[in-house]
Amino acid sequence: MIPVESHPWFLAHPVSCAHILWHWQQATRSDTARGWRWYAEAHAVAVSIADGDATLGSGVLAVYSPQQAWSVNVLTAARVLRDRRAVGGPGTGAFASATQRVAAERLLAGEHYDTVLTGPKIRSFAHLIEHGGDAPGTARVVVDRHALSVACGRSLTAAEYGAAPLRGTRRVDGSLTHRHYDYVTALYERAAAVISAEDGRPVRPYQVQAVTWLVRQRLNQRAEQQRGPTRLDRGRAHARRNGERAWSDFRAHHLPELATFPGTGYTAA
Repeated sequence: MIPVESHPWFLAHPVSCAHILWHWQQATRSDTARGWRWYAEAHAVAVSIADGDATLGSGVLAVYSPQQAWSVNVLTAARVLRDRRAVGGPGTGAFASATQRVAAERLLAGEHYDTVLTGPKIRSFAHLIEHGGDAPGTARVVVDRHALSVACGRSLTAAEYGAAPLRGTRRVDGSLTHRHYDYVTALYERAAAVISAEDGRPVRPYQVQAVTWLVRQRLNQRAEQQRGPTRLDRGRAHARRNGERAWSDFRAHHLPELATFPGTGYTAA
C-alpha cells in the first residue's frame, strides 16, 4: 500500500503540523476566544433550531453545510426544521442538491446522522456540533477547505481542495477507508499535543481547528484587500452579507432566545 504522504496530491501540496502551529501563533485574542467556544455556540444553535433536539439539529446543519456560507447553511437548516420539509434539487429554491434533500428527509423521519451521512467531514461536523465538542473517547476534526489550507500553510483554491483525496477510497469488500482524511486529522492531533504541552492546559484537536479556521479566513480576507478584490471576491462578499442579513432577520423573528451565534473569520465590509 502506498504511504499516504506519497499520494500525488500530498506530494504537490505538502501538509504539516508546523503549518498548523504557525496559524495558531497568528491567532489574536479574539480568534482564540471565539474558536474556543465555536462548537459550544454551534451546539446552542442546533438545539434552538430543532426545538431541543441537538442530534437532529446538528445532523441537518451538517447536511446543508457543503459549499455553503455558514450563515446560509444555518438559515437553510433552520427553515427546514421549522417547516419540517427538506429542500434540495431543482425547483426547491435552495442551493442544495436532491441528495441533500433525501438525506434531510431521512433525518426528519428519525434516522441518526451516523447512518445517513457518509463523508468524514460532515459526520465530524455533526458530531462536534451535537456534543459542543468531542464526545468522551473521540478526537474529531472538520477538514474543510480552510482547515486543509491551514495544514498546507496557504490558501487552497476550490479546485485544489476538490482534488484532495479526502472523501475516502473503496476497499475490495466495498467498505470505505478514510486514511487520507485521517492523515490530516492526525496532524491536528499532534498540533494539539504540542500546544497543550506549551500552554500547560489541555487543548483538543477540534479547538485547534476552530481557532486556526478563523485565522485562515481572516488572512484570506486581508490578502484579498491587499491585492484588490476580484469579481469573484466581490461576489462572495456580497453573498456573505446577504446571507448574514437574511439569517439575522430570521433569527430575530423566529429564534429571539438564541443569544449567541458562532461567526466566521470574515468581517463585514
